[in-house]
Amino acid sequence: AQSEQIVVKRLRQFYEDNGINLLPGGVINGQDTSSEVVDGINTQFRSIIVLLVVMAVLIAVVGSISLSGVLSLGVIERQREIGVMRAIGASSWDISRLFIGEGLILGWLSWIIAMPISLVAGRLMTDALSAALGGEIVYHYTPQGSIMWLATITILAALASGLPARRATKLSVRESLAYQ
Repeated sequence: AQSEQIVVKRLRQFYEDNGINLLPGGVINGQDTSSEVVDGINTQFRSIIVLLVVMAVLIAVVGSISLSGVLSLGVIERQREIGVMRAIGASSWDISRLFIGEGLILGWLSWIIAMPISLVAGRLMTDALSAALGGEIVYHYTPQGSIMWLATITILAALASGLPARRATKLSVRESLAYQ
């Protein structure tokens, strides 16, 4: 950026010395250098990006709460099975591993289903945003984002599965088999 500013000053001086009038603030939106243009564009889109990130986090949290509710219902519905497993010697870790595994599988399946949909939706949103702003926004898919989202889903699914799994491990054989 500093070297660009030096070149800009030299060019402006050269043009002024040769009697060529330039726009006083700069060529593109009052900016002379590519660094200034990129910084201006980043500033304009920062609020949109922050809004989209906040929405993604909220969706992930709501999904985790829903997953926890589904797994809690599974614990209630399978109390007898848990009691039988306890009666034949299953440890607390074995039982909790079943529910955490189920939560992870549901999380990973949601990621697998959402990936192709998000690729198409991302492209459509980019095109719509380009049309709304009257400019061209380039859609660029990065595998790092998908991998980061998979890691996030894995962590959230494991955390959401923890509470129902803990509840399942607290059931005694007597409570489980007496459940109607």
